[in-house]
Amino acid sequence: MKKKEFVRRYTGFCFASFVMALGIALVTNSNLGTTPITSLPYALGAIFALSLGTATFLLNLLFVALQKVLLRKEFSPAHLLQLPAVLLFSVFIDICMWLTRPLITDVYPLQILLCLIGCGVLGLGISLEIVSNATVQPGEGIVIAIAYRARKIFGNIKVLFDLSLVALAAGLSFAVLHNVVGLREGTVIAAVLTGFCVRFFSRWTRHLTPFFHCRKLIRH
Repeated sequence: MKKKEFVRRYTGFCFASFVMALGIALVTNSNLGTTPITSLPYALGAIFALSLGTATFLLNLLFVALQKVLLRKEFSPAHLLQLPAVLLFSVFIDICMWLTRPLITDVYPLQILLCLIGCGVLGLGISLEIVSNATVQPGEGIVIAIAYRARKIFGNIKVLFDLSLVALAAGLSFAVLHNVVGLREGTVIAAVLTGFCVRFFSRWTRHLTPFFHCRKLIRH
């Protein structure tokens, strides 16, 4: 990959990370539960008094280490690009949590609206991440590694992985805090709706592929 193409891809990935972080913050600050992928960091943050971004970063360090264990010799230096990616993503999460704090409300219809908007923004961010094709977040990287090693379909492993995070979040928070935190109807909404949003926005974001690959746009 040429340097110019790499810079474009990674710049696009960074922008996508900010959009994803904004979507997560909107869903979380709706106070109807957080997204499935963020459920365990949210619970860990509540238990150890960490910000959501800090807990996300620490957990994803573990995911990178687990990839090393699973892939062994097939773990390449390219996989380490996930580290600066998740560091930036974690910082963006904390920034966006702060930026969206004024939107917090206890009016239920507005909470639902905020959650729905968050799902849409998250879906847009994921579609941008896919089209940038620079690297992946460790939460996706570990799923890819498990699917590769187990010779299973990525989508099936992804569903099981997200369910495992939710179950761990519920179990840990109940065991330590005697209350389930971060898991409500918003978690279910995010689990169901985000995938549809990704497919919806991908109709348009895929047209950005020539830009990230440093190719001229084809005019019809």
